[in-house]
Amino acid sequence: MKLPIHTRNALLVTAKIQSLGVPVEVQQKIGVFAIAWGLFESHLERAVWGLKNEEVEGKRPSTDKTFAHNWIEVLGEGSETIGVKGNEVLSLSAQAAKDLMSYRHSLFHGYLVPLGGTAVFIRNPQWEGEVRKRETADAQIDENIIDLAIDAAWVLFSIVIAVTKIFEDGGPSNIESFESEARRIRRNANEVRHISKLINNEKY
Repeated sequence: MKLPIHTRNALLVTAKIQSLGVPVEVQQKIGVFAIAWGLFESHLERAVWGLKNEEVEGKRPSTDKTFAHNWIEVLGEGSETIGVKGNEVLSLSAQAAKDLMSYRHSLFHGYLVPLGGTAVFIRNPQWEGEVRKRETADAQIDENIIDLAIDAAWVLFSIVIAVTKIFEDGGPSNIESFESEARRIRRNANEVRHISKLINNEKY
C-alpha cells in the first residue's frame, strides 16, 4: 500500500535530521523529553495556585500573566503548609527546573549544528560579533544526557503533582519523601545544562 504523501515526507524529514547528526533513537528521546517537560510545566501552574493559596474559579489567575520561569520561582519559595523539609525539596526542585529549562530552551530554540556523526543545538550564538542580552547556551544530545533530562523532568512532574494534591485534596504533605530524588536530579540537571563546560574541566 502506498503511503500518504505527508507520511512519506515525515519519513524523509526524519532521515534528513538523522543525516545532520541526530539519530532516530535520539529524535524519539527528544520527543519523550518534550512531553515530560510539558507535563511538568502545565501541572506546575496548578501547584503555584496552591502554594499561593489562590482561588481561581471565576477569576483570571496570576499565572495567566506570568511565565514558567516565574512559576519556578514560586515553587522554590515553598509554603508554610509543606514544612521545612518539604520546602527544602521544593527549593532543590526549582534549582533543577531552572537548569532543565535552560537546556530545553537551547534544544527547542537553538541552531542545529552538525558535528560529524553527532550534533549540538546552540542558542543565542554570537557568530557575527553581536552583543546579546540573553545567555549563549547549548544542548548536547547524546543519549545519556537526554536520559538525564527525561528522568529529571519526570521527577519534577511527580513532585508538582504531589504539591497539587496537598492543596486540592487537603491531605498530609509527603513532599519530604522526594528529598533524595530532588538532590539527585538537582545534580543531574546541572550536568545536563553545563556539560560542555564540564567536559573541558580537568576534574570532570
